[in-house]
Amino acid sequence: MKQMILCALIASLPITAAAADVEGLEEAILCQGDDDIITITLWTPSQFDEPLHCITSERLSGDANCAPNGGWGLLSAAEVPDLTSVTMDWKTAHEHQWGKLTAIAGPKAVRFNAQYGEGTGSNLSYEWKLTLDRRTGSATWFTKDGDRVPYRCEMQP
Repeated sequence: MKQMILCALIASLPITAAAADVEGLEEAILCQGDDDIITITLWTPSQFDEPLHCITSERLSGDANCAPNGGWGLLSAAEVPDLTSVTMDWKTAHEHQWGKLTAIAGPKAVRFNAQYGEGTGSNLSYEWKLTLDRRTGSATWFTKDGDRVPYRCEMQP
């Protein structure tokens, strides 16, 4: 019985490893709005030994708008902030007093959420957020003033 369980476990390992590799493939997505373009890069290698999801736009200052999948990118207090560190730990993100960005990329959607100040999640108001529906290619940029800006997105080769 132990041998059967061991054989089943060993047989399933390559499938699990192959499934994990799909998640780590670099992707680039270009989103066109009426007035600007947003570029999203997913699973980008970084100096933090962890792949990052990054977003650039004329709406954002600098290139520091990156975070690991399901984690936080922690920004400096500079006028044009730098990405100082990344974390998967909510407590570390909670204690960070400056800008922070969360990013989540899944098979159906990509989401970015920028916040400022101490706290996480519902404890803070967001500065901006972006939600992309991968199935339709439509995205919406939400401002803290309540504006919604639509985008049309396409995967890049």
